[in-house]
Amino acid sequence: MINRIPHDQKKSHQRQMNSTIDSSIFSFTSLKRVLLGLVLLSLSAVGSAQIRFWAVTSSLRDVEMYRKLAEGFTAKTGIRVEVTPLAWGNFQTKYFTSMAAGLPPDVGVTNLGGPFDYGSVGGLVDLRGEFPEETKRIESRFHPGMLEMFSQGNKLYGIPSDISTLVLYYRTDVFERLGLKPPKTWSELNETIAKLEANGYRYYFGWVAGAQWALNLYTMPFDLPGFRRGADGKPEVLWNDPQYQRGVAEALQLWHLHDSPGKDLGNRIVGMFRSNDKDTAVPMFIDLHNLGGQIRQLAPELNGKWDIAPWPKADDGKAFHVMGGTTYVIFRQSRHKKEAIAWLDYLNSMEAQRFMVRNRESRGDESTFSISPLKEMYAPANDAFWQEPEMRADLPLKNVLAEMLPNFRTVQTIPGSVEAGRLESNLLDQMGTYLRDQMDALGQRYNVSRSELVKRLGNGTLRTEREKLERLLRAKLKNEYAKIQPQALKIMRESASKYEERYGDVVKRLPEYERQRNVLDAVKLLMGGLLALAVVAVIARPRLRRHWVSYLFVSVPILLAVVFVFVPALTALYLSFTDYHPVLPLSTAKWVGGENYSAAVHSGDLAATVGRTLRYAVYTLPVGILLALIFAYLLNGKLRGEKFWRFLFFSPLVTSVVSIALIFTQLFLGGKQGWLNALLLWAGAIRDPIPFLTSEHSFMNCVIVLAIWHGLAFTILVFLAGLQQIPASLFEAATMDGANPLRRFWNVAVPGLRPQLFFITVLGLIGAFQVFETIYILAGKSGDAGARFGPNDSALTMVPLIYHSGFETFEMGKSAAYAYILFVMILILTGIQFAVYRRKEATE
Repeated sequence: MINRIPHDQKKSHQRQMNSTIDSSIFSFTSLKRVLLGLVLLSLSAVGSAQIRFWAVTSSLRDVEMYRKLAEGFTAKTGIRVEVTPLAWGNFQTKYFTSMAAGLPPDVGVTNLGGPFDYGSVGGLVDLRGEFPEETKRIESRFHPGMLEMFSQGNKLYGIPSDISTLVLYYRTDVFERLGLKPPKTWSELNETIAKLEANGYRYYFGWVAGAQWALNLYTMPFDLPGFRRGADGKPEVLWNDPQYQRGVAEALQLWHLHDSPGKDLGNRIVGMFRSNDKDTAVPMFIDLHNLGGQIRQLAPELNGKWDIAPWPKADDGKAFHVMGGTTYVIFRQSRHKKEAIAWLDYLNSMEAQRFMVRNRESRGDESTFSISPLKEMYAPANDAFWQEPEMRADLPLKNVLAEMLPNFRTVQTIPGSVEAGRLESNLLDQMGTYLRDQMDALGQRYNVSRSELVKRLGNGTLRTEREKLERLLRAKLKNEYAKIQPQALKIMRESASKYEERYGDVVKRLPEYERQRNVLDAVKLLMGGLLALAVVAVIARPRLRRHWVSYLFVSVPILLAVVFVFVPALTALYLSFTDYHPVLPLSTAKWVGGENYSAAVHSGDLAATVGRTLRYAVYTLPVGILLALIFAYLLNGKLRGEKFWRFLFFSPLVTSVVSIALIFTQLFLGGKQGWLNALLLWAGAIRDPIPFLTSEHSFMNCVIVLAIWHGLAFTILVFLAGLQQIPASLFEAATMDGANPLRRFWNVAVPGLRPQLFFITVLGLIGAFQVFETIYILAGKSGDAGARFGPNDSALTMVPLIYHSGFETFEMGKSAAYAYILFVMILILTGIQFAVYRRKEATE
């Protein structure tokens, strides 16, 4: 029998079929539209490539400025630009990481040393080689002397971005009253300073004071850079040249033979500049060009009473001006090099430069003058721009810069100059300490304060003493340079030779190396295999399979430990036996066996660094533990205002090290502006401010004080928890036996806290050997291109040494070796502590 479908069901079924067909047609049509949209989108993306631009800046306003420039660039070219800000404090490590991972940006802003650091080992595009026509057009916009430091031979790895320089600010009303004119030569500068000091005023030297990298300001007028290549192409060190030493002596006198109100004062100098009180007034100072805008904003009453002059020239030398700032670079691994050079071309166009100068000048309280490196910006043809209402106030500075810009000259960097320059930098710190000690001794001999001594030196009362001091300075400088010059020359020549032998062929074959497997791939494969074996073992064995849920929970921290601890640790262990530059692919690491460990042990740096680290540990641990014991014991008793005192002592526990270090920087600031100096001067405890952070004698002590105070909170908390576990009956029994509070503390509390004491000692010793942040920030270089760790490297402990080797001299193999030496040292010391503790436990 055939089953028939009723008519109404048949119609319903037909409607469903039609609906299904319609929906299928609709779905197919939608799919075609989506696919067509994706194709059009991809074609659009191909037609308008997007480049990644990393901007190193300390202002979010700069990021907004670059994004507006990117919008204009996209409207003109169709090329999109993604702007990513980088902070000054860590931009270098981010660039290294991105290059090592093969994912750098297309274009980046770096410090002026970036083109050499990254370009010399193949990390950057040679602009002249890859884009000859575009680069020639861009280069024609600059004064030729600016570009030398961005070059290696005939290769150009960067172009100037934002320039900083040094200018002289002076109060015209004070100068007129004293019959002074703005100095044009070094001798006139010294005479002007002497006249100001003779009349009870002070002067201030801000930016680049004490900086080794800026010594060219004093030596290049005689065409004497610290390092250069000789006629045979080999590096030369010119430190023993009398003219070079004359320039350095001039710098040291300007920095240290005067009663400076402090160091790195920033815009605080503006308050002293506006003051008419001789105790605080600074009617002339030398600092960054951009402080002019802050003077206009913060001291409007000085309108018409101040002016700007260029840095004076050497009496018998050429005009020379120091250049700081940033540079644009294109990374070799960029996938959009043509678009990247177009972006650089646009950034260095008159349209973009005018926009940047105008933008930075119109930021209200954050306004600053931006020096454009383009010649045309200062040409008469551009006068209309400077006559705009918002730019008219900058005309005096613009005129000064137009005079200075042709005298900006830089020199090519030579391999090894960073490490050799460190020797000279330490010498400058030593000479600064020597001169301050001589001035202090002179003040004690005449029983006068430093300000009174400087006044007498300025008015000629102590002319003989002044001449004697200058002779001592020149003789000691000659002596010290003679000691370190051979060592510097050895470093330079070994580095130059190593560069040619080690990196010459590598740079040529970089694409081939990038395709090769490296140690990180092997370590990841090994770890992945071990994890896979662990999973298989759990699945295969019934006894383990029963606990699979537990293993699942444990797997997450194990996986994190493998990825973030074991893989990096094994890779670093391998690198410690290699010669590896962090800019290059890991496959270029060259096996050198134990050379890094041998060099570390025999260099002398390790022994000195361990000595500093032990000194830090010896002071911070016992003093910190003793203070924490006393405070915890007091807080454990019945104390009036107990909650307030607990809050006071525990507050450092929730405050970051960076914040605390910045506060302590103000506490230890040199000059009368430092909180501690102001207190000591008010109390009559000192006659002159103490240079806490600028003297190699006191810098480490400041670090130790900060570390003790910051560590107190955690230590007190541990001891307080331990005290509350000691039965109260023990204290009561001791009281009944006639024990006074001191004996109860020593005979009851301290023995009861033995486990806590052991715990704190172990953690404290490990922390002491790993100290870094406090030193880095107190040294005041967290925002600088190169970190320094106290005057004369007085606080260069183990971790700073690891950082210096890896990220300043780029010897990542040696840095890894230092890291494993530190690991072994901590392991041994911790093992000794455990052995001593267990022996005491066993005997009791």
